Amino acid sequence: MDDPSLARAVEQVAANPGFLAELRNILDEADADARRQGLECLACGKCCLFGQFGHRLYVTTGELALLRMAGGAVADKPSDGRCPHYNAGRCTARGARALGCRLFYCDPAGQRWFPDAYERFHQCIKRLHERHGVPYFYVDFSR
Repeated sequence: MDDPSLARAVEQVAANPGFLAELRNILDEADADARRQGLECLACGKCCLFGQFGHRLYVTTGELALLRMAGGAVADKPSDGRCPHYNAGRCTARGARALGCRLFYCDPAGQRWFPDAYERFHQCIKRLHERHGVPYFYVDFSR
């Protein structure tokens, strides 16, 4: 996080247990919605290979706070286009993974469902930032 205002915002969110609890509820509901669609993550780690699959992961201030708090093995800005939480073929921050990670599926049925589901849950996260009066950033995670 090179932007000092973003870093301050992440710290502010990380210090707000009410915000974090509500964010976890939204992310849990996103997981539940995927299960209702019959989608299953096999934890293969393919979605972590951003460069290989030509996709990007965008995250909000709150999601960054959860990921930072999760710890785990974090690579320092991998140059091969993979998620910094990707280690030995697996996500080391699975419980705190961002919305995009939770809703992106290798299954073609999941790829059709993804855009609308992502937008719906992302709006919930955005409104959560507004309700709690915390700065909202939406950034490319690889940066």
